[in-house]
Amino acid sequence: MTLIELSMLIKKEKLSPVLLASTCLYRIKKLNSVFNSFITVLPQDVILAKAKECEKSIQSNNYIGPLHGIPFSVKDLIHVKDLKFTAGSKYYDNYISKNTAPVVKKLENAGAILIGSNNLNELASGITGKNSLFGDTKNPLDLSKISGGSSGGSAVAVATGMVVFSIGTDTGGSIRVPSSLCGVVGLKPTFGTISVSGTLPLSPSLDHIGIITRNTIDSQIVFEVIQSSYSRSKLKRLLPSNTNAFSNFHHLVLLYPANYFLDILNEGIKNRYFEILSLLRKNGFNLKLVNFRLAKQYFQSWRIVRLYEAAQVHSDKIKNNSGLLSEEVRMMLVRGSKIRSSLYQEARKKIANIKKEFMDIFDNVNKILLLPTTVIHAPKLRNTNININHRNFITRDLLLRNTIVFNSIGFPALTIPLNNLNSSPSILPIGLQIVGAPLSDKLVLRTGSAIESLVSTYNLSNKY
Repeated sequence: MTLIELSMLIKKEKLSPVLLASTCLYRIKKLNSVFNSFITVLPQDVILAKAKECEKSIQSNNYIGPLHGIPFSVKDLIHVKDLKFTAGSKYYDNYISKNTAPVVKKLENAGAILIGSNNLNELASGITGKNSLFGDTKNPLDLSKISGGSSGGSAVAVATGMVVFSIGTDTGGSIRVPSSLCGVVGLKPTFGTISVSGTLPLSPSLDHIGIITRNTIDSQIVFEVIQSSYSRSKLKRLLPSNTNAFSNFHHLVLLYPANYFLDILNEGIKNRYFEILSLLRKNGFNLKLVNFRLAKQYFQSWRIVRLYEAAQVHSDKIKNNSGLLSEEVRMMLVRGSKIRSSLYQEARKKIANIKKEFMDIFDNVNKILLLPTTVIHAPKLRNTNININHRNFITRDLLLRNTIVFNSIGFPALTIPLNNLNSSPSILPIGLQIVGAPLSDKLVLRTGSAIESLVSTYNLSNKY
């Protein structure tokens, strides 16, 4: 069930928060050994005590809002006081967090119940969900496939019902890629909208905190709580009304790419993507083709900034050279340490030009860009290379291809699953990425919700 469905049942006292928390704990016990989603789970008595408090508050007519009694998890990169902190690395062996990140405090103040922390690529440095210390997270639809990362454990926890929602981080696609591959909703808000304080940084100019849920309305609710302008007095007014009404979109222009984002693309994903564009056009949406002049600069400029800043952040780990980091991560940091400051500054200037081009394209707030989130389905766990149209590509580069630029320029980006759009659906999910101008997060979420509703209606009508 989705957050909003569970929330309504809890509010009406038709569902006990204790029962919901117990169900999540039961699913973790049954499933975590298979999927490697969680690194740390809070003690059962602590979780159930919090759930009991939530239940008593509701019985005393003190319902806080839609997150009251809802179980959630956080990526093990976000600090929670007195909870084991690993960042997916042996480097933090036996480390216990001394403080709680503001994002977690806001959620707990809203009545949400923290269940534990999720598996990730070491130091969040990766896009596959692989971790040599804690084991790789597995795709919930096919155990032989990757979950995606680095917030793979968070996406799997939501997809398998171990929690209702999860909080992760996104530096190049780490929320959107695993969400796309696991068939859930992932939101990377506008840069700076959600405080990253209390989170281990990787690349400060690219890092975002993001949300993983089962549908877009759920993401909207969580986003309202954790954004910087949140106030507790607004909580009871969070439940969206008329979110899926198409009448609100008659001035909206939906952009779709003429180049780059569709140049390298799995054929099945390409077909599904153009099906959704056709469906939107038939339902009265205004679609416009756009060209991206600076697309060739996206990857290299992001990569230089990502490597350089990561080496600066983790310089102590390079100097220490204690053998506690995996060789892959250590070499990544060493490569970053060799990048000259002048090259980094040049990359930042290119990103500024890229952002200007996107700002010119999004010349008003009523424009939304639609593109595939990933250009491939979830690959096999050990696949380091993928062949598309008789060309060989590095798997990591393909997974990042359509997401990294929105970290560089800080635009909000949402991925929603597009399963079952035709009579012969793919077994593995496909993600549609919905991108807006800076601070248009709510428009992005409303558009995602409308498309979800449209696809759902289409599927229902074609089923019969």
